[in-house]
Formats: sequence, structure tokens, C-alpha cells
Amino acid sequence: PPAAEAGESAAAEAARRVRSDIGGGGASTVVCVLGGVELRNADSEALVKAIAPKLEAGTCSNAKFVTGGMPGVQETFAKHCGDGSRVWNLLPVGQSSSYGRGIDINAGADLEERKAI
Repeated sequence: PPAAEAGESAAAEAARRVRSDIGGGGASTVVCVLGGVELRNADSEALVKAIAPKLEAGTCSNAKFVTGGMPGVQETFAKHCGDGSRVWNLLPVGQSSSYGRGIDINAGADLEERKAI
């Protein structure tokens, strides 16, 4: 349907804008960090805290890490990924991650639109 195509092209255009904003052009690697909003046990938290700096150190310098700005796994990763300069938190318009790490970038009117992007 035409409405679906319009929505898809709006999301695709927003995704292109976000990728451009974070400097994720053709030669860059963008790693999306997803995970639960709760760390249900200490082992999960310790694992994310151990993986984040190793992944940051083990990727090329132009790699970017994108979270959805959610608590739990994403916040823990952002707070332990180097100095946070390569972390981007993608949130709906008007929202912030409050991580104190990384750069918040807004796209989409709500969580569903942000997920589509």
C-alpha cells in the first residue's frame, strides 16, 4: 500500500540522516547494541562490563556503537565503552538517555518509529 511505502521511505530517510549524523558513512562500521532493560543477575552485568571495553578496543577507530538509549544492557555498555566518544544513543524526539556517556541523537516520534529507523 502507498501509505506503507511512505512510512518505509520516511524511516529509510531518517536512518540515512542518523547514519550521516554519527559519521557512519560507507567506510564506517556501526554496531547496534541491544539487550534487556533489566540486568537480572550479577553475571549479566559483569559480562556486559567486560565486553564493552574489549569490543571498543578491538574495533577500528571509525566504528560507532549505537544503543536505543534504554536502561539495562544498553546503559551498562555505554558507560563501559571506552570514554563514550564512539557511543550514540538513538532515542525518540524529545527524549534523552541520561547516561552521561555517549551522544544522544533523536529520530522518530515514538518508540515504534525509532525502532523502524
